[in-house]
Amino acid sequence: MRFYRLGMAVALSLLFTASVDAQAIKIGYVHAQEVLAQYPPSQAAFDRLESANNNWLAELQTLAATRDQLLAEYQQQQMSMTPEARQALEQQITAQNSAIAMREREVQNESQQLQDELLQPIMAEITAVIEEIRVELGYALILDANSNAILAADESLNLTQEVLTRLEEKGAADGSR
Repeated sequence: MRFYRLGMAVALSLLFTASVDAQAIKIGYVHAQEVLAQYPPSQAAFDRLESANNNWLAELQTLAATRDQLLAEYQQQQMSMTPEARQALEQQITAQNSAIAMREREVQNESQQLQDELLQPIMAEITAVIEEIRVELGYALILDANSNAILAADESLNLTQEVLTRLEEKGAADGSR
């Protein structure tokens, strides 16, 4: 019985200490998508990425139009074609389909590579500013409000504007943005 009381006393003191420590932890959050949308370097990166994607899409549409033209020609003339001519046109269509599929994969890879190249330095800069805020203001944790981890939060914990302000100040200090 004596150990039971001692154990309960220790457990209650640990519980009380843990709840006091939990109350002292500062937690904040940032709307990362909002930061990306409002930060000029990321806007420029997204514009460049969109332009490249539009160029790649036009290229793929041209390849598809060529294939569609071959298909239409095949459908119109298939009855009057010799077996050799029909087979040659079928091979052209198959080759065009293969070329389109291969180019689509290449475009996907090129797009991902360009996205990484453009956005990784920006994300590193944003993350550095968030870490700077976390350390300076004594936050134990800063979460991304766009993740599904936050279901509800006090708006006073929102650090998005602070992040944007510091990014703007850094850009002005660098003179590059």
